[in-house]
Amino acid sequence: MLRMLVVDDDKFEREGVRFLVDKFGLGLELAEADSSESALEFLQRNPVDIVLSDIRMPGMDGLEFADRIREAGWPIKIIFMSAYGEFEYAQRAIDVRAIRYMLKPIQVTDALKVLSQAIQQCEEERQEKAQLERMEMAYNRESRMEKHRLLADLLSGRLQPDVYAGMRLADFGYEPNLRLLMLDARSRFFDRTPPDFEERLDSVVGRWREWFHLNEFQALLFAEAQPGENADEFVRIAQTLSERLLTEYGQDVAVVVSGPVETLDQLIREYQTMETMLEGKFFWGEGTIVQTNRTSEDEVTAGVQEMLDEVKQHIERTRFDFAYLRFEQLFDQLQNSDRLSSIYVKYVCMEVVKALFDASARKNFELFNKHLESVHKTTRLADLRLVMRTILEEHSPASAARLGEGSSKAIEEVVKWIEREYDQDLSLERLAERVYLSPSYLSYLFKKQKGISLNKYMTLYRMDKAKELLLTTNAKVVDIAPQVGYGNVPYFISLFKSHFGKTPAQFREES
Repeated sequence: MLRMLVVDDDKFEREGVRFLVDKFGLGLELAEADSSESALEFLQRNPVDIVLSDIRMPGMDGLEFADRIREAGWPIKIIFMSAYGEFEYAQRAIDVRAIRYMLKPIQVTDALKVLSQAIQQCEEERQEKAQLERMEMAYNRESRMEKHRLLADLLSGRLQPDVYAGMRLADFGYEPNLRLLMLDARSRFFDRTPPDFEERLDSVVGRWREWFHLNEFQALLFAEAQPGENADEFVRIAQTLSERLLTEYGQDVAVVVSGPVETLDQLIREYQTMETMLEGKFFWGEGTIVQTNRTSEDEVTAGVQEMLDEVKQHIERTRFDFAYLRFEQLFDQLQNSDRLSSIYVKYVCMEVVKALFDASARKNFELFNKHLESVHKTTRLADLRLVMRTILEEHSPASAARLGEGSSKAIEEVVKWIEREYDQDLSLERLAERVYLSPSYLSYLFKKQKGISLNKYMTLYRMDKAKELLLTTNAKVVDIAPQVGYGNVPYFISLFKSHFGKTPAQFREES
């Protein structure tokens, strides 16, 4: 209902207006004020659509009162009523954008016509405003869908690097500077969150943010960053998020915090680094927070030394299959680090050669020196890896071959289980148990052989199955969701939109 404020120092005039509104059912909620001063106080506390005001009143007159309304920027329709028809009053009424000027005594027919016109204008403006808001919402919704489609294509590798090279985030509607926080739950969680999950965490983030659900185990949080802003603030946000998720939902969630991101190239590099770091989450403690750009040379060296010690232990126990696998992981770390010198890398390899020599029953010094010399003379990192593989295979060729065959077979078994049971509650831990591998080894082997993480492979497979069902059946979305492994239908719709830029219903309609 529209509200009209009647301003007149004469109570009889105010009551006359009220009688008129009630008698002819104009549908206005009326408020009264006996002076311009009290009317202004009322307007500061209450929204009003129409003001019907006398001009000559003690204290502030009606024209000055109208000036105050316009200065405050209130979108109010102003109608004047006055016993004086001076030209100056009429001119001032035009200046303050009054819609009508009525002379007292007011004729009923004139009053009804003027008030009806004011009501119609208010209603038309309300409808126009509502239409603009709907259009803006539709535009924002479409814009967000386009952003999600682009992001899904980038993260899945469907776009070639040269397509987005040099493009900035701001060109695609994102904040110009961002940090990414990748949340990784140890158990299935992100498809089972309550509807207000994201809003409940807004107080933790405390800045512009946008969520992107990767799969039921992982979510990506985009958070606005100021140029040059210290990463410590984002580590604090990550820690608070981790604590809240543990206390409120009982979820152990690790968080990886990215470096600054301004371009699509940086976004992809940071995302890939975060994925790689999460492959080692099996060894992390509860609620671990790590940063992609805070690995010092000492930390890299410490990680390499830890893996080197494990390789040595496996060799000492004659478990050459595990030594071979762990060395492959070790060399990946050496190859991916730009902080280690070639001398240090060769030192690590020579330590492995020495461990093999110490573990051998027959000490062949000539072969030992030959291996050391091969390592020393190698000039390229890729060649050094081949040299070391040959040395390891010489000590246990059967184990190495067995490992290669066994790991390939294990990954193919995992793929078959995913393709057969994608509608079930699958997880890295459960699949690892089935092939008698630790989750970290399975994660490493899967990424190495398939070029994609296990969770991402499973999600993409489910999304492809959902697309197939949408195109080839008349099944409802609420029925398709559980058929592809998602009991939470709103989450399934959100995840589908994140991957394809449109909801399942929109995809079916436009296909």
